[in-house]
Amino acid sequence: MNYLILTDDDGGTTRLTTEHAASSYKIPVLVIEAEDVAGVFGPADLIGDSGISGADVVAAWGRAPERTDHERDAARRYLQQWPDGPQIAE
Repeated sequence: MNYLILTDDDGGTTRLTTEHAASSYKIPVLVIEAEDVAGVFGPADLIGDSGISGADVVAAWGRAPERTDHERDAARRYLQQWPDGPQIAE
């Protein structure tokens, strides 16, 4: 599973994926590859100096009405790693 969540004007990408070594047991990780921020982020991890967590990004993406059931399920699996963070209702 490998979903493109965001791109930036400089070609940077943000993906929710199980196709990274940091993913285990089919639980997705958030992978950002951009000029200003790069790395693998869990739901509670803050992204750069933004004050935004990985969960904030994935929850906003997963709640969008155009998401498929598979995309929402992937977002839920990611978010469930941090029960105190934002979640997506069933």
